[in-house]
Amino acid sequence: MLPIIDNPEFVQLAETAISQYVKDVHELTYVEHGTDNLVALVNKEFVFRFPRNNQSAVRIAYETAVLQIIKGKISATHIPETIEVHTLPLYIVSGYIRGDHLTGKEMQALPESGQMLIGQTLAQFMHQLNQTISGLQIRRLREESLVSRLDEPWEQYFERIFVREPMPNDRLVPIVQDHYALWKDLIRHEQNTYAIHDDLHPGNLLFENGKLTGIVDFGDVNTGSIESELRWTYLMGDTVVHAAIDHYKALTGVEIDYNHVRIWAIMHQLAYYVTRLTRQETETYLFKRAQECLRAWIPQFPL
Repeated sequence: MLPIIDNPEFVQLAETAISQYVKDVHELTYVEHGTDNLVALVNKEFVFRFPRNNQSAVRIAYETAVLQIIKGKISATHIPETIEVHTLPLYIVSGYIRGDHLTGKEMQALPESGQMLIGQTLAQFMHQLNQTISGLQIRRLREESLVSRLDEPWEQYFERIFVREPMPNDRLVPIVQDHYALWKDLIRHEQNTYAIHDDLHPGNLLFENGKLTGIVDFGDVNTGSIESELRWTYLMGDTVVHAAIDHYKALTGVEIDYNHVRIWAIMHQLAYYVTRLTRQETETYLFKRAQECLRAWIPQFPL
């Protein structure tokens, strides 16, 4: 992924703030995929996030509120711990969480026991999140922080992309129609009042020696269904998906249908694919990942 090009004055402002907070900066690394914030890792001890715009500032304030509520109550993995919220300039400082990112394919290359442990850890995290904060609290925090105004609900998002806007290629029409109809039928039977992280993709998971030890980026925490929460596990392979489903049932008694998770995953990647094909952004990482997934998941995917 190409690095974000920042305004030099913005970077200078950030580095001045960092030097005032950390007296001895001997290692400074910028995270290239920080599209909403300028993210700086300092001395492998601190994470600084500087919002790039007002929307990012709203989301940072919301995420900080969520993390304060769940602080010390999640044991399945490490989660960010806010150390300081600074104003003028606005930035937050969190503790650094050690770990590396693994792609879905790298997770699938782990021993089966390791893949199962990933799924079990995710299920435990999901359960602990719901034990710690309710969907009602999440809705209230989203309204109070105004972050709810930044996000398009799934129903509106999919309807806009798959119904109201023209398909960029006619060969996609039957695939979109079939899966959209399946998804609409499935969500009628969902319980969508859970507190969910809502962005458990590989880029937000940290691993040490193949073990999931950290989950980051709580800016998209929302209310939703467990099936939608699990959509990203479908990229990690069937072993992870089934382990997460089975362990979540063991913890809660709640049955989760594998095919329901599969349809959520397909719909999500179809939305990425259609949106970027419409914009002719076919060289982007998100388009290529979506295309690879859809070719693997949908027999005879036409493009």
